[in-house]
Amino acid sequence: MEEMVSADRVKEFRMGASEDEKAQLINKIGEQVNDRFIAIIILYTEEEMIERIRISDEEAAAINEQNRAEAEEKEQISTLIHVGDMAPDFDLEMIDGQRIKLSDLKGKVVLLNFWATWCAPCMMEFYALPDKILAPFSGDDFVFLPISCGEKQEVVAKKMEKLKTKGIDFPVGIDPKQTIYPLYASESIPRNFLINREGKVVYTSIGYTEEKLEDLYLNIEAFLQ
Repeated sequence: MEEMVSADRVKEFRMGASEDEKAQLINKIGEQVNDRFIAIIILYTEEEMIERIRISDEEAAAINEQNRAEAEEKEQISTLIHVGDMAPDFDLEMIDGQRIKLSDLKGKVVLLNFWATWCAPCMMEFYALPDKILAPFSGDDFVFLPISCGEKQEVVAKKMEKLKTKGIDFPVGIDPKQTIYPLYASESIPRNFLINREGKVVYTSIGYTEEKLEDLYLNIEAFLQ
């Protein structure tokens, strides 16, 4: 019984039997049925099991599609600046005390990256960026502008010192009071906004995957030409 339950083969289980079922059992087994406790266990046939697996796969696919659609809708709602919009201007403090104004970077292709020291996908992206993005475009009119969201200067500086020992070394900005991030989005990091030479957003991404990084590379390459 345990084996059948674990294999999800039990279609029906009930205590006791109807008069017709009891009569069939007596006819098949004998009168000793009257002295026995009866439990009815009905198993799925092989054909029914195959159909159930097919339906389960279809249900799983439907659930996955629904989850994907809900995630896309959430991303759409939380994204305030989209492809084709002009990038909102801001004045950014870097961890070394210097200040950068986005509008001063017009004429260059800018990759605006929102991240945080506690964000695991952000760190995965940081580890991949030097080889996949920064090295290939180091000699071009390209600016990488990562902005830590809601973190103090000392927290970010400490993290960057640690990352430097692992070959991850680039200037980063801080947005401790989160005055910049809300101009672009309401939640979810890492986020990338690629801005062309005229100051217009031409590509966006949320989260980190190798595929998204490859898309980012191709877009940077295209807009630098």
